[in-house]
Amino acid sequence: MKKSLIALAIASAVSAPAFAATSNVDVYGVLNMSVNYVDQDVSGTQNSINVTSTASRIGFKGAEDLGGGLAAIWQIESGFNADEQSGTLASRNTYAGLKGGFGTVLMGNHDTPMKLLGRSVDNFADTLADSRNILGAVSTGASAFDLRTKNTVAYVSPNWSGFSMAAAYVSDWNASPAAGLDAQTTDAYSINAVYNNGPLMLGAAYEAHNGLGSGVGGVGTNSDMWRIVAGFDVAGFKLAGLYEQIGGDVDAYNRDAYGLFATYNMGAWAFKADYMAAGESDLARGNDGADQWTAGADYSLSKRTVVYGYYARTSNDQFGGYGLGAGAGASDTTVNNLGSNPSTFSLGVKHSF
Repeated sequence: MKKSLIALAIASAVSAPAFAATSNVDVYGVLNMSVNYVDQDVSGTQNSINVTSTASRIGFKGAEDLGGGLAAIWQIESGFNADEQSGTLASRNTYAGLKGGFGTVLMGNHDTPMKLLGRSVDNFADTLADSRNILGAVSTGASAFDLRTKNTVAYVSPNWSGFSMAAAYVSDWNASPAAGLDAQTTDAYSINAVYNNGPLMLGAAYEAHNGLGSGVGGVGTNSDMWRIVAGFDVAGFKLAGLYEQIGGDVDAYNRDAYGLFATYNMGAWAFKADYMAAGESDLARGNDGADQWTAGADYSLSKRTVVYGYYARTSNDQFGGYGLGAGAGASDTTVNNLGSNPSTFSLGVKHSF
């Protein structure tokens, strides 16, 4: 799969990928399908077997050589649910911009630098066990950070001996097409810095939301989050850790969380496990934390096709509302009943083209 410009810059911690100096259009995408046995752990709700399309997408991208090392770049990426016969044009990273020796500047709809830093260590990304079930979320189960924002202008630096950075400003991340002119009622900014050289990777990010409208958290809400990650890759072992802290005007937004990720590659196999935990928020009732653990394996049939299986379980405290399926469509997300302990066993196939 040909990754989006910023995603590759952050996840791989190298400079943005070079686009060919051509007017040709590159077509790329992913089909990610799984069958899942899901126990929602909710009284009166039956266990179910679901077919899920997780983060399946198709994209078109290209570049024009403008001379002097400068290029115009563009991308249109759309997500679709192959299980539900639905999708939305340009729903994923979609932008136009310029790339040169100074780095890359783009404008459009894109993952924030905060989100991309988290994506760089998640070894069960784009499954029901996605780390966003816990990380970047709050006790109600809402994904408060790790966002793909509208009305975004972003900059990605070149790679300087393993160091790179990215920054984005969002003029109105909560705007909808019917809202009229962007009113800057929910603006935000996000920055990160990554060092990746040899077996060591280190990264940090900060993001702030000025939620003056009716965005996540409610009217008059401001919130921010900082995150640090560290990874080490040696002799087939990949180990990573993440710590983050959210603060805000709403008590539910004040909490910290961490994640531990391990992968061992052996030939065509990749054996994986992770553990994540969110602490209690500042709500007076407290007792609203949760943790999640996952274990599974991937088997590469080719460079483009992988089959995988895993078991995941989220355990909520009495008032915790975290669930499974943050990386999937709404119809495949577990009911986030307070105090429930949803789990899933999943088998899937992922093909990139």
